Amino acid sequence: MITNPAVDEYLSSLVPERFPLLQRLEREAEAEGIPIVQLPSAQVIRMLLQLHRPVSILEVGTAIGYSTIWLAEAAPEARIVTMDIDEERLTRARANIQEAGCAERVKILSRDATLGLPEDYQFDCLFIDAAKGQYQKFLELYLPMLRTGGLVISDNVLFRGLVASPDEAGKRQRPLVDKLIKFNHQLATSPDLETTFIPVGDGLSVSVKRR
Repeated sequence: MITNPAVDEYLSSLVPERFPLLQRLEREAEAEGIPIVQLPSAQVIRMLLQLHRPVSILEVGTAIGYSTIWLAEAAPEARIVTMDIDEERLTRARANIQEAGCAERVKILSRDATLGLPEDYQFDCLFIDAAKGQYQKFLELYLPMLRTGGLVISDNVLFRGLVASPDEAGKRQRPLVDKLIKFNHQLATSPDLETTFIPVGDGLSVSVKRR
């Protein structure tokens, strides 16, 4: 946790009640250990999208479609491309997105996100929430497809606070933590991006592609 657990629970309690499908997915994710965006982070993303009003979104990391449904609900005019490599979870995501009533606006790709997409894809918003060790690769591949003024939103960038104290990471976690530290530094220093970091959930970064 990067915040006081009591504060995190309090913030989660202030998120408006979700419709039953999202609540069911939250229970399934908790029971099965499926990583999904935390509620306070999801609410920040929702607010950002309502302000930015994108018409095209790329989501890297679909899982069971929980965050995809959040994105679709927050940006009702947007078409979404989402990709994941786990076919079993994608099957569930397709059913969940269909149940949410937004399937006609969502293109689901069974694809390794490190392979990129055709150059003709263009987006107003890029949401990164997949393999943390590949965040730099995802940014390299998909930032050129982001229109000027577009948003890059990345989840889990503080990784339980270990980016601030990497020596506390275990041997298996340390390489991942080091990669996230490099990614955050890249966001903060890139001449193409204006970035802020928000210590909510497991950490969000929000970047705007400079004009």
